[in-house]
Amino acid sequence: MARRLIQPGPASESVLDRVRGRAPAMRPNVRRLAAFASVHTCPTAAVAFAARIDTNRVLAGTSAEMPYGQSPFAIGRGVAFEALLRRHGHAELRRVLTDGLGVDFSLAAIENLREGYQPNRTGLTLRARVTRDRMAEIIAAPPEPIVLDGAVLRADIGGLVAFFEADEMAIGVGGEIIVGENKSWPVVDGRPTDEDALGAALDQAATYVLLGRRTLDHAGVDPGRISDNVVLVTPRNTGLAPLIHRQDAGSRVRRVERLLGAVPDVNDIAASVPSSVTFDQMADITLPEEARLDAFNEVTETLGRVYEPAGCLTSCGFAWACRQCVFAAGDPSIAGGPVARTLPGIASLERVAQLGRGAPPSLAEAPAAGPVARAGRLYDEAMPARRSAERRPA
Repeated sequence: MARRLIQPGPASESVLDRVRGRAPAMRPNVRRLAAFASVHTCPTAAVAFAARIDTNRVLAGTSAEMPYGQSPFAIGRGVAFEALLRRHGHAELRRVLTDGLGVDFSLAAIENLREGYQPNRTGLTLRARVTRDRMAEIIAAPPEPIVLDGAVLRADIGGLVAFFEADEMAIGVGGEIIVGENKSWPVVDGRPTDEDALGAALDQAATYVLLGRRTLDHAGVDPGRISDNVVLVTPRNTGLAPLIHRQDAGSRVRRVERLLGAVPDVNDIAASVPSSVTFDQMADITLPEEARLDAFNEVTETLGRVYEPAGCLTSCGFAWACRQCVFAAGDPSIAGGPVARTLPGIASLERVAQLGRGAPPSLAEAPAAGPVARAGRLYDEAMPARRSAERRPA
């Protein structure tokens, strides 16, 4: 069944504009989705994502600004590798696809959708239409393969229309569509130099498989014609000579579908955000750092925050600011999710220490108080001299 795109109403758009204020905006892409998946249980992160706020740049210029982005070397290598694949009428791309897929791409129709379109939303809309039409042509099994360089897919992300740009979204082989991604990190002796980068690349390709299927479904075309098998084009060893790798991304496609289903609907978010909430002040670079961080603390206290070091520090631009907040409050989450989950109902690490020394628990603390008290007794047995000193009155 074709999916219907649900647009936010004017009231929701107005609320989200107010929430965003002067905070830097972001455009959803695969990396942003993957990052949000790691922090989607956090109310502040959910509101920021719905309002399309770039959390990496909101606290720019403060001590809580998180480092983000690729190194200039990695960016330069990526540009050089992409240029190599497109040089001389995509000669290297044709060669590597022919070698890797067993189909002659020397006469393939390669359409570069990165050229001839405006670099804005209008251009993305036009490229998405061309992508949809060309995929339908591939399904009709033309005599020669078709490759779309820079295909664009239109998707509904939490009730807002977003556009995703793929490398070789549509490699038409015998009426089947194969998704391809170009990556500039090398594969040395058959092994990727960065396993995390490999996983991220496969997640990207899986996202394009899913969105491509939804595009075909919306157009009334069989979505099953897009293969679970994807191709990655990377440099061989430490040079730039391209090499193709085929991977089954079926399980990742299903994971991405669950991820997209977890994105909150912007209309629901807009209806639930208190009227006092705005990211405007914390993003105002003219204000002193203390005022900006106070504004951050006020917003996150109002919305609620979930700090998980393992996920937040790698995925959210607010991680350092949240860490400062939970550290100041002595929140058990500063010790990590596994520790915090063993202390339900206990508000602070100071209170954990009190319960460990035998303080009577409240009703809310009772489930965790027993294990904490036992841990305190074990600590006493292991460190009797130190524990006795701690118990002596000042």
